[in-house]
Amino acid sequence: MTIVDLAALRRDIASISEKNAQASQRSAFDFGDEAVDRVFREGMQRGAVHEIFADEAGDAGAATGFVIALALRASADHSPILWLEEDFTALEHGFPYAPGLQSIGFDPQRLVIIRCASSQDVLKAASDCLGIRGTGAVIIAPWSNPKCLDLTASRKLLLTAQQTDVPAFLLRLGAIPGENAAVTRWLIRSAPSQSSGANAPGYPVFDTNLIRNRQGMTGHWTLQWESDHHVFRQLHPVSGAVVSTPAHRSPQTRKSRARPY
Repeated sequence: MTIVDLAALRRDIASISEKNAQASQRSAFDFGDEAVDRVFREGMQRGAVHEIFADEAGDAGAATGFVIALALRASADHSPILWLEEDFTALEHGFPYAPGLQSIGFDPQRLVIIRCASSQDVLKAASDCLGIRGTGAVIIAPWSNPKCLDLTASRKLLLTAQQTDVPAFLLRLGAIPGENAAVTRWLIRSAPSQSSGANAPGYPVFDTNLIRNRQGMTGHWTLQWESDHHVFRQLHPVSGAVVSTPAHRSPQTRKSRARPY
């Protein structure tokens, strides 16, 4: 026979009910594009950890821009967005450039950059920042694959984000995917933008590959970030006939001939 402490059981049930109620009240955000939003049941969770990787070293700028765009979608206007990184990261990849931020629709005055001595300090500061209600978003950018960013550390970040409903974006530069508690995981590549006319540059475009989604399906899209309205729009391949390769020669790049002087 098992003796049950009814008072303790009631407390446990009440605690579970409270947690479930909090979970149901968690807010979400979307991309603004129906095809992408369809893979999430009720939008991307705001109080969660989302992980973004650059596919190659040359895609670091694209991954960074994608993270900033997500932070803008997830946060209320004028709320502060905190950026945490190690001291030497600015030497490796530079630091956010104010005119560049403005060009993608982000007010630089909203950005608070926090530089730490080590990756462990980055994660500790990130946990503290996520605990501040009213923060728009926290971008966490430890360099490469630090040992301290393990399953336990990521779960702690996730729990804190869930409690305060503050989104955490793990920006992984110079890193490879590993086991952690991230709700979504993205692989980002650079993509050509579409000119807005007169050979002027167009909106930023990202080749996005959702390779983990604990809320639903995965997917692959080419997304344009319309900075004027803070929405993503899916771009589709250009349809129509393609000029065929001449039969008398192979499809190789024609070598330029030096001009005689």
